[in-house]
Amino acid sequence: MRTVLALAAGAAMIVAMALPAGAAPAGYSVLGTDVSNHDGAIDWSGVAAKGVKFGWAKATEGLDFVDPQYGANYRGAKSNGVYIGAYAFGRPDKGAGTGKAQADYLVDHAQYVNDGKTLPLQLDIEWPWWTTAAPIYPCYGLSSGQMVQWIRDFVNEVKARTGREAAIYTNPNWWNQCTGSNTSFAANPLETSNYSGSPGALPAGWSRFTAWQYQGSSSTIPGSPTAFNGTSSDLAAFAGGGDLGVLEFYLSDSQTSSVATRPVISYGQSPMVPISGDWDGDGKDTVSTYDPTTGKFFISNDPVTGLAQYTFVYGNPGAVPLVGDWDGDGKDNIGVQMGNGFYMRTSPVTLATETTVSLAYGDAGMVPISGDWNGDGKDSVSAYDPTTGKFFISNDPVTGLAQYTFVYGNPGAVPLVGDWDGDGKDNIGVQMGNGFYMRTSPVTSATETTMSIGYGNGSGELPVIGDWDGDGKDSQGIAR
Repeated sequence: MRTVLALAAGAAMIVAMALPAGAAPAGYSVLGTDVSNHDGAIDWSGVAAKGVKFGWAKATEGLDFVDPQYGANYRGAKSNGVYIGAYAFGRPDKGAGTGKAQADYLVDHAQYVNDGKTLPLQLDIEWPWWTTAAPIYPCYGLSSGQMVQWIRDFVNEVKARTGREAAIYTNPNWWNQCTGSNTSFAANPLETSNYSGSPGALPAGWSRFTAWQYQGSSSTIPGSPTAFNGTSSDLAAFAGGGDLGVLEFYLSDSQTSSVATRPVISYGQSPMVPISGDWDGDGKDTVSTYDPTTGKFFISNDPVTGLAQYTFVYGNPGAVPLVGDWDGDGKDNIGVQMGNGFYMRTSPVTLATETTVSLAYGDAGMVPISGDWNGDGKDSVSAYDPTTGKFFISNDPVTGLAQYTFVYGNPGAVPLVGDWDGDGKDNIGVQMGNGFYMRTSPVTSATETTMSIGYGNGSGELPVIGDWDGDGKDSQGIAR
């Protein structure tokens, strides 16, 4: 088991340390490690300096545990040139039908990207680490047929969500006993575990392993030392290429700054759509994302970690996302536009419960916007017609009538909403090319006054607006 295994007699795992601590086995030149929160904070610069080229880091366990060190391990490894992947410690005891759900939980928190630096997601399936006596030991209370189906559900969902076969970490003693020596998973890359000084016999179904965890711990590198079965070039090929487009957020606290004033945030990937909101009511907006292919929102109060704190599906795939404080509680929530229907989620993003209010406003093809136009603390939905460049603003769209209409910017611009002057009332704006144009005259006025700033390069970038520092004024950002 990874890092923290104390196997009982019946486990039949060989634990003799036949190799010097941390030394790569003869014939294997590419060194790696498996890590989790049990290894504490890791100096990945030092790890890379000791020759470690790859690793898997624990991300999740079951359906309710996210490894608190995963974000730091993921970023630290990548920033130091170490190929890294995320693994889930499988918990079939959570239910014979939870394989798919546990895979989804891993994908939702791993932030997997096919960027040529990330290893495929991995299922760690082995002995229940917390017991050797309970009825669930060693096969979690499942029959071999149920276990095979649980694993199949997990790896199939990873393949559907990431486009790649999930890797499997296991050992032959557990696998052969608990799956009935099932041989149907040969397509899944294998990390085998054997601490005897050689890989030994492999689990049923595999004739070759991809990685070999050859020690449970080391005095020279954190985690469990692992060898890759191939060359450095083979490792690069295994990690893959084909960048799907990691979203990077460049945010400015200043409306007059043409460059980002904050560190770049990597969060989500194309074709996800950037959104922002004050999810916890602290007065500061944070970026989050929406995946139009699945209809899933990935919400975080701290996207610097790269982890989504709250994930849920809302609306149909292909809907247009929107954000607003619908009830005036000081916390933003999400919504979607489908056709000319606006659906606003009224249950907090922290809850799995879903409650909704809805209304019809505008015409299909209009772009949804939302804002607190009158300063009452509640956002209301409005619309922008990209064919004419006209905004249709209403404090009470339940009537279906726009109280204020005006053209701003050129047709086909990208609409923006923000409180530019800190008066508690939102206003509109547009992005055209790399220009951000913020209307400073109130939406109630026919007079047009504007401030503008060049920001970004205007090519394939997505605007994102928010009050990043809590000063009461919104400012610009981009995701690319």
